[in-house]
Amino acid sequence: MKLLSAVLLGLAAAAAVAATFLPFSELLIRLTPDQPQTEFVTTGWSTYFGGTKDEHGPLFGIPIAAAAATVLLGIRWRKVAYAAAAALAGVTGMLFVYLLNAISFHKAGNITIDPGLEAGFGNGIWVLISAVVLAFGAVVVHPDD
Repeated sequence: MKLLSAVLLGLAAAAAVAATFLPFSELLIRLTPDQPQTEFVTTGWSTYFGGTKDEHGPLFGIPIAAAAATVLLGIRWRKVAYAAAAALAGVTGMLFVYLLNAISFHKAGNITIDPGLEAGFGNGIWVLISAVVLAFGAVVVHPDD
């Protein structure tokens, strides 16, 4: 069981870090009726508007990477694994709610600018949620200290 737990915790940490490089949210918007839709993408480290990278990235990746590092410490101690899984779940939950709010705002607030606006979650958030599930699965099979 110790090996299974270690593998699951390693996979959870790797998935969480990998998720920071994938899109968390994606927005397709037309700023004026005569322009094509422009893609607005947010990852854990950067925001892109069309082909332009925003100089001031969101840095969502920092707390995710910190939680992922703590998840690895949980390989040795079950209580640390549980606390790390909870921390990763907390960071993921806060990011999910933030993105849900931002996506809803863009859909409601920009309908007059672009009726064809598309806003939604990117695959990064789903990979991050999977990392949380893996981390808690590892806690369940982790042998007691």
